Amino acid sequence: QKLRKKIRVFALYTRLFIFILQFVCNLLIPDHESGTFTWIQDPDHKPTVLDKILSFLLDGLIRWDGQHFLHVANHGYTFETNTAFFPLYPLIVRIFANLIYWMQEEYAIITFYSAIKVSAIFINLGCFLLATDAFYDLSRRVLKDEYLAYKAGLLFAINPASVFFSAAYSESLNAYLTFALLNRITKSLSAKTCILTCLASATRSNSILNAGFILYSSLKTVATETILYIRLKKNCKEKAELSTTIANILGDAIIPGLFNIISSIVPFFLFQWFCFTNFCRITKYTPVVPDFLVNYGRSNLLKILGDDPSEWCSHDPPIAYFYIQKNYWNNGFLSYWEVKQLPNFGLAMPVLATVLISTYNFIGFHWDYVKRLGLVDNNLLGMPRRPILAVRQYRTLPRECFVYMVHAAALAIFATLFMNVQVATRLILSASPVVPWLAAILTTHADKPPVPLSDDDNNKEVLHKVECKSNLESSTDTILFQEKLDTEAGRWIMMYFLGYFLIGTILFSNNLPWT
Repeated sequence: QKLRKKIRVFALYTRLFIFILQFVCNLLIPDHESGTFTWIQDPDHKPTVLDKILSFLLDGLIRWDGQHFLHVANHGYTFETNTAFFPLYPLIVRIFANLIYWMQEEYAIITFYSAIKVSAIFINLGCFLLATDAFYDLSRRVLKDEYLAYKAGLLFAINPASVFFSAAYSESLNAYLTFALLNRITKSLSAKTCILTCLASATRSNSILNAGFILYSSLKTVATETILYIRLKKNCKEKAELSTTIANILGDAIIPGLFNIISSIVPFFLFQWFCFTNFCRITKYTPVVPDFLVNYGRSNLLKILGDDPSEWCSHDPPIAYFYIQKNYWNNGFLSYWEVKQLPNFGLAMPVLATVLISTYNFIGFHWDYVKRLGLVDNNLLGMPRRPILAVRQYRTLPRECFVYMVHAAALAIFATLFMNVQVATRLILSASPVVPWLAAILTTHADKPPVPLSDDDNNKEVLHKVECKSNLESSTDTILFQEKLDTEAGRWIMMYFLGYFLIGTILFSNNLPWT
């Protein structure tokens, strides 16, 4: 618990630092006019004194896509372009904003617009702390090393996409739901994993890929049960019961796996049905859109709720998502591969190179495990387990990370070929634990012995192998900035994390292009 508390406190301090830095930069540096979508407020709205103070303090965290999220939380999906953003985060923001506004409505301290801003920022603060906790639990469970799990937790708190975890974006909520889901999957598939995967898919479109973790978990259970049955039948025929094996496969893999996979897909199609029923005029209901929103939409050539249907409405099936991504965001196969986009490829290169090169190395070092897709352990096959390459010596993740490496590589390849590539940094860091894990290994001395897991909070021997005694008694100091880095890769990784943490916050808060 002492190590967990250190990570929580460190994560909180990083959020406070981002809040202060964005405020100072937003105060001193003129905002860039990006010409992008703006959250429109009623021109008759009269801000209170506290409204102006809150805008002064928080507006640096409400930039770029954050304008879309808060517009949806405030006005709903009034423009077709808003449908690129999935509904769970703005829905939660709306609920808490209503609560905040209701609590002070009689005193008129703030307007509903400020309640939305406060709700968005504080929800992300809470979700980030929860995500850090879930990330630490997952790291301990998969890496099986107290030191690496602790260091990875600290690195996640200063990850290169940090500003997006504090701004009015869905990254923090998605990270929490995803890491909590992955934690549960390592134990078993259940109703809780079903709920988590459903909520994650309602937060971000890429969370539909979490179905891959569910499928892999089910396949691993099937493979294990099958091999155990074959071995038992070979060694002791009278104890081998096929019905028991089938029951275990059905009850632990196929049935819960099927329900979980369905729950990961359903939110996507429900949201597409919502878009179809609202933007394709299939009902007699005529939505009422305020005049100031209509005027903004017309002046910016936006498709407004109630306008003539777009061409995607006649597609079979009528899926809005792919049309919106292609026509409004220029996403599509190699559509972003232009000379003018080279700076954006440069921004994304560190995370893409880290993931793809590490995946290549992982396959080479763990080939015997990879070629079996990690589904079967040598022991179950009746073969002696081969020595596992020391992860620190070879600077690669342990073989148990196979499915996480595949997922991270899939995200990296998809972002490179189909997306606005600069989004890759926050896409991967909010959906995959791999980059902080790799950073922890690359910044650790090759000769440092592993620290076995311990649940004894009074085990000072383990604690002092992970963190310095003086740091354990301090609320701010950690090994992260005290240990000497002995490799060029380690130094580059630390520069990357800290550089993007600082530069990203400065640029984002002034509406300048970032990842």
